[in-house]
This record gives sequence, structure tokens and C-alpha cells, in this order.
Amino acid sequence: MRVGVNTYIVQEISGKGFPIDELKVEVLELNFDDTPVLTKKGINWEILKKLSGLDVEFTLHAPTVDGKNINIDLGRYSRMNIITMKNVFKVANRLNAKIVVLHGGNIKESYHRAFINTRKQIMEIASMAEDYDVRLLIENLTDVSIGTFPHELLSLMGNNVSMCLDIGHAFLTAIKWGLPLDEFILLSPYVEELHVHDNHGNFDEHLLPGEGMIGWNYVEKFIKSTRPKYLILEIKQFSSMEAVINAIQRVKKNIRG
Repeated sequence: MRVGVNTYIVQEISGKGFPIDELKVEVLELNFDDTPVLTKKGINWEILKKLSGLDVEFTLHAPTVDGKNINIDLGRYSRMNIITMKNVFKVANRLNAKIVVLHGGNIKESYHRAFINTRKQIMEIASMAEDYDVRLLIENLTDVSIGTFPHELLSLMGNNVSMCLDIGHAFLTAIKWGLPLDEFILLSPYVEELHVHDNHGNFDEHLLPGEGMIGWNYVEKFIKSTRPKYLILEIKQFSSMEAVINAIQRVKKNIRG
């Protein structure tokens, strides 16, 4: 299991947070909101060259519905979604990244249509991913998105499609809909990446574990149950750099234990 952080808190990429050397992580999850390496104009090869020179392993998080530089919504069928994902895989190939995380589509007028569009495009994108030696992971979401509940996510698994389990999102879903959080452990056989962050049950705060209501006990339970290839501390709010470093060290200690 390789432990990393999201690029939002990596100084060399987002301009915020801390230097890579001080974080002492093995992998970074590249979010396309954190750097304009991919926009509607295409790939910025100069930025991509700089990223590839950072001497760190990457996983990629595909653009989201509300992406700042470029967006994807699988809830509607669009060739632009496919074209954008092809560029994502080109970036992954240049960075030698083997994992790309993708969100299900937004539900607007019709759940049925959003689900069919999401499923259809995932199948096409997963097939294309194989051409780039990349594995596609679908992340569990919250509220009005396909892929909120465990039974939905199980139906999206398939050839070259596995899971990115986000603990923070799972907790929000459990609170809102009265589900036992343990139901998400049903997804364990498919989980290849685990997103770890905390919240207070109201919205997606992306706090350090222990700074919200989830706490370390559930985080450690999910780590042991899923045993993912990658564990990403997906943090956007933190009390101090020391707290971030302590969280990274605790996760590494938990893995060794």
C-alpha cells in the first residue's frame, strides 16, 4: 500500500500547502483543478514536462462536473467527455500513472437517463483506458450523483473498472440516508484506492482524520478492510503542517501494524 496526498496541498503544483520533500509521501493524486495542465484548449505540455520531473509517483483524478479548468459530466452523453478522458489518459501515460479516478454523472431530470449515460460512457472510457495501460476507478459520491450508494457502485464494476472508496463521501451518505457506514465495506473486493478525510456530517469539508466526526477508528477499520493499493489523504482544510505530517505518519504506522 502506497500512501500519498492530493496535489491541493503540494506547493510545487498548486502553489498552496507544503513542499513535497517535507510531506514525505510516496504518491500524489493529481487533481486537474490544482494546475492548468489540461484545459479546454488541450494539454499544456510545458506544465506536464515539469510535473514529470518531480520524481514522484502519480495517480490522477479526472475532471469533475464543477471542474475549474475543464469539466466532465457523465450524466449526459457527450463526445467531449470521451475526448477529455483521452487527454487525461495521455497525461497519465506521460506521468507513468496507472490509476485514474472518475466520478459518476449528475442526476438532473431523470435518474434513469443519468445512470444509462454514466454506465455507457464508463464502458467506453474503460476500454480506451486499456490502450494507455491505465485502470479506471469509480469514486463514490454524495447527493445527486450516480454512484452514491454501494448497490449502484457494484453495478458499475466491470472490465478494467474498479473502486475508489472515499470515506468522507460515504459518511455523508450514511448520515443523510440513514445507512450503516459499514455497508460500504461490501465494496472492499473492488477497492484499489482509498480517499481519507473527515467532516462533520453536513458537507464535504476534507478535514484531516480526527478533526471531524468520522475519527481515526473508522478510518483504520476501512484501511484494514479494503487494503487498497493506494491511500490518499485528500485534504483541503487542516489545522497545521504538523497535523498533516502526523496524519501521514499515523497512516504509515497503521499499515505497518
